[in-house]
Amino acid sequence: MILSNAKENFSRGALCFIIYILFFGCPLLLIYVPGDAQQINFKVFLVGDAGEDPVTGEALLNLKKQLDSNPSSAVIFLGDNAYKDDLGGIIPYGFKGFDSSRLTQEKIRSQLAILTNYMGYVFFIPGNHDWWNKTKERKGEKKLKMEEDFIEKNLDTNSSISNPGNVFLPKNGEAGPAFIDLDDHSIRIIFIDTYRLIIAAYKQKQESEFPIEREFYHRLDSLILDSKKNHQQVIVAGHNTLYAKGPNTGPLKHPNLFGRIKASNTNFPSNKRMVNKMRKIIEQYPGTYYVCGHIHSLQYYYPSDSIHYIISGAGSKTNSVSEKDIQKMPKGNGVEYARWNEKGFFEIDFSSTGQRTFMYYHNGEEKCEMK
Repeated sequence: MILSNAKENFSRGALCFIIYILFFGCPLLLIYVPGDAQQINFKVFLVGDAGEDPVTGEALLNLKKQLDSNPSSAVIFLGDNAYKDDLGGIIPYGFKGFDSSRLTQEKIRSQLAILTNYMGYVFFIPGNHDWWNKTKERKGEKKLKMEEDFIEKNLDTNSSISNPGNVFLPKNGEAGPAFIDLDDHSIRIIFIDTYRLIIAAYKQKQESEFPIEREFYHRLDSLILDSKKNHQQVIVAGHNTLYAKGPNTGPLKHPNLFGRIKASNTNFPSNKRMVNKMRKIIEQYPGTYYVCGHIHSLQYYYPSDSIHYIISGAGSKTNSVSEKDIQKMPKGNGVEYARWNEKGFFEIDFSSTGQRTFMYYHNGEEKCEMK
């Protein structure tokens, strides 16, 4: 599926003057100094794990301000679009997602509310909670389809957005990859369901690829290769991380014990299999963006493989991470930024002179450039 966007371009008439560096090297923007205008063709906003609040939170309200000011853009909700605690919150860890109850409908609507009068493109992708953390496809697909239909039905009546009726990707519980071409075919966004791949390999012991893997990874490679040949900028959007720090990235003991809980850890066997296969493909194409949520934080990495890894999983939740834990995290090579215990989102600007990436933190009130 291909969509094109020929909306008018908007210019940005200010440059950032950075006067202070916070821990992890994130600059605090205190002053904007007028400068030569830069032609911004298109913006992509990224927010994940936004399904916790039944009313629209401050981070999403600040995202709405950016969306309303930038109609030549797209926003991607990066999965875990609704959370529901088990036993009314008595159990601290909830497996569940959307169940069409009043509460989970309100949690979805709190995100849809920021799209009123937005004129750009809107996309939702699934995460592990949207599958209810199920480890069998048939059980999880029923839950996922319920959410997909609810989101599509509600946004189908939104007359302002550019793609009503085609917002939830991939569709029908498929792994993908599905893709959309935007900004006069200069940008390709590839949507994948990473948790579907994790489920598919959950009890697979064979090293060789089985049918769903062969088809998926061959098509993913072909789509990116085709994009590069046509000089397109490429964003691959999934829920689970390929390169990240913090919770859900540590070593696992007895991974198959309580596998439903551990499957979202990058070191769970089928998760690690997905990560290795994905990175093997993406690393062939320097400059590609891999964007995701899952970890409730804001992270950006540009390591030696020249891939942009963005974790935007703090739309409504944050992982509680102490400064001591932060200091223990290994330092990698290349560019690294991270914000813990804060909600926010990301923005990628595409212009005639290149790309720029911005992190919005402190509930989206502060902004810094990744460079």
